[in-house]
Amino acid sequence: MNEKSGLLFIGDPHLEARVPGFRKDDYPQVALAKFAWCLRYAREQNLQPILLGDLFHLPQDNPNWLLSQIIETISDFYGPGLPAIHGNHDVRENTRKPNDSVSILFAGGHLRLLSEDDPWVGTVDGRRVIVGGTVWGEKLPKEFAGSAASPGEGELFQTQGDDAGLVAWITHHDILIPGYEEAGRIRPKQIPGIDLIVNGHVHRRLEPVRKDGTNWITAGNITRRARSDASRAHVPAVVCVVPPANTSVVADEAIEAFDFQSQSDVPWSMRWVRVPHEPFDDVFHPELIGDESEEDAADGSAFIADLRELTQRKTDSGAGLMTYLEQNVSQFDDAIADEIMRLANEVTQSTQ
Repeated sequence: MNEKSGLLFIGDPHLEARVPGFRKDDYPQVALAKFAWCLRYAREQNLQPILLGDLFHLPQDNPNWLLSQIIETISDFYGPGLPAIHGNHDVRENTRKPNDSVSILFAGGHLRLLSEDDPWVGTVDGRRVIVGGTVWGEKLPKEFAGSAASPGEGELFQTQGDDAGLVAWITHHDILIPGYEEAGRIRPKQIPGIDLIVNGHVHRRLEPVRKDGTNWITAGNITRRARSDASRAHVPAVVCVVPPANTSVVADEAIEAFDFQSQSDVPWSMRWVRVPHEPFDDVFHPELIGDESEEDAADGSAFIADLRELTQRKTDSGAGLMTYLEQNVSQFDDAIADEIMRLANEVTQSTQ
């Protein structure tokens, strides 16, 4: 059995073939490079990588070249069976279907679906570790005692949770925690037998929540898609969990720390590890700031000038155009505004 130095949780790569709104770089290749960096870093530091869902941004109709590069990246830096769950962006419906792109990766053995019945089981610095998972749309377990046999690096282990040094769980849910009150639905609580819950889905790093031996972690995503204040403040990072003696493995790249004990009183250390990325202003187009005079506004010339600038910096998704129109068409009569939005929707939808 290949013993690991720790675990590395990768949040929401959101890989796609288009450039999302307001980004001015080659997002598809930049996002793939970040995903590759995570797997390479895990291999170099002898960490077990685990994917928290939303590998894809679009559930279906992803081009073959994108799937091929994802498969090559997993093969080059990890090999078959990368532990993972699927997120809401990976599936068109609330459950995974054969036509979803991520299903190809699971069916081909490139990803391995973690669940309560089939967790990852391994050894971290001599400590027995179990990592289960709950996909988007399914309920978290009320407790975990473990009873199923599961392969772990070529061997079979009984997954009794009470003799493990750590039981971790990966999820992709709307967890109600400070900083995500606007959309959170699942309130953190103690889950007997589960020491650590690492949640994807939320695109920003939030403070850990302790609930009587169950520690709830919001990983944050490794890519920045939206031009917003939250995105400007966000530092793309992955979550690394190691025994306290192994913190030197990630010391140079760590940006935040959190120490905890398992329910069996085994100490662990968690570090957010920075993923290399460019400054926000080098990645996103600046916002258009209206400085037109009243005369310009009256005859619409400033509106036309801004549209001309948007066409020069256009993105594949048309997000910049739609956002600008939504904020500015109110200056026109309702009939004209409605026609502008109808034409814009028709054009952007026809290019997707």
